[in-house]
Amino acid sequence: MSTSRINKMARTQKSFDEKVKRLNSSSKKTAPKKPVKKTPTSTKITIIQSRKKDLFPHMGIAHKFPYYFEPMPEIADRLNRAWFDQYFGEERMIEHIKRHKLKSHQYKAYVNYWWLKEQ
Repeated sequence: MSTSRINKMARTQKSFDEKVKRLNSSSKKTAPKKPVKKTPTSTKITIIQSRKKDLFPHMGIAHKFPYYFEPMPEIADRLNRAWFDQYFGEERMIEHIKRHKLKSHQYKAYVNYWWLKEQ
């Protein structure tokens, strides 16, 4: 063998040994920890039937607003209470909730029980 080939082998063997020593040493760096995922809150939209007539003051003869949206105290500064009409109220309430990306614990949605009974 020529001396250049021996030098190449020596260098590669030496670097190999250094890498093995570094990998086997006790001063290993730990992998970065993954953040702990919190359990997501429910995004299912639920509309509760309510018999309380005082929640629905806008139940006149010509125009009826049987859907009521109430924000919980944590978002009450951002959103107001809202009533939705009898024709597209449910769809509009669902759009409203989705538009503001609300979780189920951030609001209450009601529909007038007595109005549903008439339908």
